[in-house]
Amino acid sequence: MQDINFHALGATRARSGEDPLVPFLLGARNAPVTISARDVQRLDAHRLQLLLVAEKQWRNDGSVFQVTDMTPTFRDGLGRLGLAPDHFDKEMPQ
Repeated sequence: MQDINFHALGATRARSGEDPLVPFLLGARNAPVTISARDVQRLDAHRLQLLLVAEKQWRNDGSVFQVTDMTPTFRDGLGRLGLAPDHFDKEMPQ
């Protein structure tokens, strides 16, 4: 069994350059990942787009992709950006 790669999202997206989520996802390709949203104060559209694209890619590859520790503000952001607040709670088909 492969090790799970873990990444904790920062409170807000890095404005000065590439968000640390991007190199994490590139380095974790084809392996199970868990992304913690415990510190997210505001979910923006760019970060959500990265998460959705990664979720789809991991699903297509048959790998585990989890977002955990979702704060109320993270869930509010999902709703504000057009998704159900429980979007990442749903089990991925294997």
